[in-house]
Order: sequence, then C-alpha cells, then structure tokens
Amino acid sequence: MPRAEGGSDVMHGFVLALFAATILVTAPFVLDRAEAAGFSPRLVQQGWRAAAGGALVSLALAVPVFTTDLWTAPARAMGIAPGIGFVDVPLAVQVAVACTVLLGLAAGWRRGGPVVRDYRRALHVQLDRLEATSPVLDEVERGHPRLVIVEDAQPRLVLLPSRPPRVEVTTRALDLLKPEELNAVLTHMSGHLRRRDALWMTASETMAEAYPRVGFFVRWADHSAALAEKGADADVHGPIARSNLRRALAKLSGPGQANGPFCPCFAWPQQRQEELTVRQPRTPRTPVAVVALRALTAAALLVPTLVVASPHFMYV
Repeated sequence: MPRAEGGSDVMHGFVLALFAATILVTAPFVLDRAEAAGFSPRLVQQGWRAAAGGALVSLALAVPVFTTDLWTAPARAMGIAPGIGFVDVPLAVQVAVACTVLLGLAAGWRRGGPVVRDYRRALHVQLDRLEATSPVLDEVERGHPRLVIVEDAQPRLVLLPSRPPRVEVTTRALDLLKPEELNAVLTHMSGHLRRRDALWMTASETMAEAYPRVGFFVRWADHSAALAEKGADADVHGPIARSNLRRALAKLSGPGQANGPFCPCFAWPQQRQEELTVRQPRTPRTPVAVVALRALTAAALLVPTLVVASPHFMYV
C-alpha cells in the first residue's frame, strides 16, 4: 500500500490535541461565568460534561494519529493491509508517545481506581444491607424504581442507582414526612436518576483523583455535586412543592444519611433551605456568557466528530 502524505494527518492530530488542551484550560472560566450569569444549573452541568467528554475523546483520537505504525502492526503481521494511511512520524517518536500515554493511564488508574472501587463496594454494601432487612418492595412496573421500606429508628431516605434503581426509606422517615413532602423528595430524586448524576459525580471524582494537576477535573469535581442538587431542585416546580421539599430536607438532614454519589441530597441543609425558600433573582445574562457557553458545548461535541468525519483523517 502506498504511504500516505502524512502532513495533513499530523495536522489533524495537532488540531485534536490543541482543541483538547484549549477546552481543559478555558472551559472552567466560561462555565463559572455562565453560572454567575444565572444560567440553569442543568445547562451548566451539561457544559461541564460536554467539555470533559469532548476533551477526552479528542485526546483519544489524537493518539492513533501519532502511533499509526504501532497500532496497525498486529493487522499487518497477520497479512491484513488496513486501509489507513501511515503518518510519517519516526518510530522512536511513536514509541515515546505510546509509552507516555500508557504510563499516564496506569498512573491515573492507580490514583483514581480506588474511587471507582469504593463506589461499587459501597453500593454492594447498601444493597446487601437492604436484602438483610427483609424490605417491602413496591414495584409498579418492571424496570421502574423500587421503593424499599425498612424498619429503622433513623430518618433515612437514600437513592441507590442499582438496576432497577432503589429508593430506601425508613419507617421513621415515613412517620416524619407528610405525603406531599415525600412526593417532593421523590420528584427530586427522579431528576438525579434521569441525568445519571451518581455516575457522573463518580466520574468527576475519579478524574480529579487520577489527574490532580489538571485544574479542569478538580474544578469539575468541586462543582458536580452542587450542580446536581440544584438541577434536581429545579425539577420540583411551584412554590408549594418547593416549600414541601425544604421542609423535608430540614426533617431528614443529619446523621444516618448516605454520603457521596448515592444521595448528597441532604448536604448543606441550611444553604439548600434558604435557596428553596427565596427564589434568587436571575442576573441578566450577558451576550458574552450566552455565546461562550453555547459555543463551548457545541464545539466540545462537534469538533472531534468533524475531524474524524474529514475524508483526510488518517485515510489514503
């Protein structure tokens, strides 16, 4: 197979790497401005997720551009000629890039892996504890969340993102909460389930632990829980329903609640109650913040796609 002209291919790799670096550097400032400008927490949350995904995908796509000879070597060894142009990069450089990436992934997993293992272990512990307490299950339809009622003197209401999802509520919590207050909390938790907040919070914490020197991941982890809670609060519509949620938070906040991604719902009780009591006046959105946030979210999703879709990307 003739060797492809590598200049265009190498340029695609540099574009992807530069785009990822630009996103990681500029996204936190844009998203902070957007949050201060009064954007919806859900929209800002989507911006963080799109920026993280776009940067990681761009880096993942850039690596094969600079290591084409290495990752196509097994196919060529079996006598298969892949229809991919070989980039004119010295073999020593390709080996150096591959080793750097592998070492970075190994070091990141060594630091961030415990977060994932702790998450899975804690989920199994919670589910095993529920099974041991002989819960009463209320399942209206297969695949829908199960309400698990547990005999316990502690007022506890915990969301467990299992399959199907389970919401653990103790008999003490049922005694304390009025029906409308329980409904407001369950509406709030349904928002967490729809947006898969537990998984995204774990992902942000994992990346922050894995690469603590990358400021984007650290700031994403710092914002993740608060934005998830504000977004779920926004799912509770109307002043009466929000007042019910505020009263439920006051009754349930305290020791005995699950921490971490399972249910940060009862963290920062005083601040949360104040935000639910008084609707904060919306700050006028500046055109710069509007354009920057829209451009960031769109670029994070579209740029890697357009580069890969380009007919010159690694193909003869």
